[in-house]
Amino acid sequence: MSRVTAKKDTARDRNRRGEGARLREELVAAASRLLETLDGQESLSLRAVARAAGIAPQSVYLHFADRRELLTAVYEVRFAELRAALSTASATDAPTRLAEICRAYCEYGLRNPGHYRVLFGTAGTPGWEPTDAQLPGLPLFRLLADTAESCGSTNPTATATCLWAAMHGLITLRQDRPSFPWLDLNVLIDTLISAHLAAARKELP
Repeated sequence: MSRVTAKKDTARDRNRRGEGARLREELVAAASRLLETLDGQESLSLRAVARAAGIAPQSVYLHFADRRELLTAVYEVRFAELRAALSTASATDAPTRLAEICRAYCEYGLRNPGHYRVLFGTAGTPGWEPTDAQLPGLPLFRLLADTAESCGSTNPTATATCLWAAMHGLITLRQDRPSFPWLDLNVLIDTLISAHLAAARKELP
């Protein structure tokens, strides 16, 4: 009988280890949900995350040493989602590919306003900056710059920066001012790309 009991205990232990991984994911999700509504990541507390996840505060420390480690996990997950969204761009023609990337970026932000706010409304505030180890070379921006260069931009970094800022404006303004008579998103994206590439292709004096 004792042998049977031991086997059952072992099975329960295995389940608990699996549940531990699931709990870590739940903590990341809870922290992300809180960041969607807080003024900034400095307002996030481990106690609040534990309460949102329905666990005891000390249980958080079984998975994350401190708040910074938890924030890093949140941002890694959200940036990975955005990278996956942009990876759907598959056109071989460079201008078409750039349009696909910009459209995927804007659609992600409009479809996931909370997640987008976590990435660009709280990430990078004091206390957390993505490192090359977490986001190698910040590939999202690099993808824009490389594609702009393929389109003939003589200053791909400047072109990518302007496109990024413009897309961020489109996303936030469409959410904050829904009553404005917005044109179709594709029309606005094509206008942005055409204007910036036309300027960027000009020979520098």
